Amino acid sequence: MSARTGRRGLGSAAAVALCAVFGALLPGSAVAQAICSAPHSSPTLAQSGEVGTLDPGAGWIQLSLNGQRATEFYGSMGERRPFLADAEFNTRSLFITGAYGVTEGLEVWAQVPTHRLSINASSGTSASNGVGDLRFAVRMGAELMGIDAPVALRVGAKVPGGDFPVDATVIPLTEGQIDMEVSLESGAKLGSLPVYVAGWVGYRLRGANREAVRRPGSERFAHLAVGGFAGDLTWELAADGMWGDAPRASGILLPSEKRRMVLLLPTLGYAVGPGRLEATGQIPVEGRALPAATGLSVGYRVGWGL
Repeated sequence: MSARTGRRGLGSAAAVALCAVFGALLPGSAVAQAICSAPHSSPTLAQSGEVGTLDPGAGWIQLSLNGQRATEFYGSMGERRPFLADAEFNTRSLFITGAYGVTEGLEVWAQVPTHRLSINASSGTSASNGVGDLRFAVRMGAELMGIDAPVALRVGAKVPGGDFPVDATVIPLTEGQIDMEVSLESGAKLGSLPVYVAGWVGYRLRGANREAVRRPGSERFAHLAVGGFAGDLTWELAADGMWGDAPRASGILLPSEKRRMVLLLPTLGYAVGPGRLEATGQIPVEGRALPAATGLSVGYRVGWGL
């Protein structure tokens, strides 16, 4: 199996800034940090239909830009509603993502994001700039066990890239806690056709944010994609889903703040120079306790030994 699999995380650079201001913008919201969505991954890493790990010494690095805009949110019943005070939330992010093949069947993955987050409302504006949550992962392919199968296991962690502000007037750039996740991935080409299917299912165990005295609800997530290629052109249509448990604030369970989100992620890619240029849209389909943010990402990836 070749190693061309990229990784999308639900929401990409979704509305982490609303952690601090949701209490003011959303009627009936409890503590804001319970329902915000942090950037989970740059969404511009398209698949190739295979999930084998990188060969030893092979790797890739990608620089991607992401922009999102939200003027509405999904309420506790899944209804779509505008923010109060005619608020508009904007995210501008830059992701540096890389992967490296350590040995046969084993690769490591890392991502560093920087964000510019801003909220414009009739009551005023606010903005923050800086490093967001750092993400690391290890991918283990079936070949690590001497098995020829299109399956890989990913184990990863998300750690804060800075301090979490407890001041509700400051937009946080990080979710403020350590999360761990595991996912099972698979994919395959459809016979001799230039078409593939790929997907994964996983679980994210979310740690406690001690500064905010909150523990976000852990999450189940899934991804399914179909795509293809014609010469230098690639395309993909994917769906991302996330279903969260109820968070706790000061030990109190908050079932009305369970998060849920389903997104469509269309991608087009083209070989340019030594690498590949990819563009991915983000279209919210349905959700709960999260912003209904639309977005666009553009990334350029260069690999070696592939």
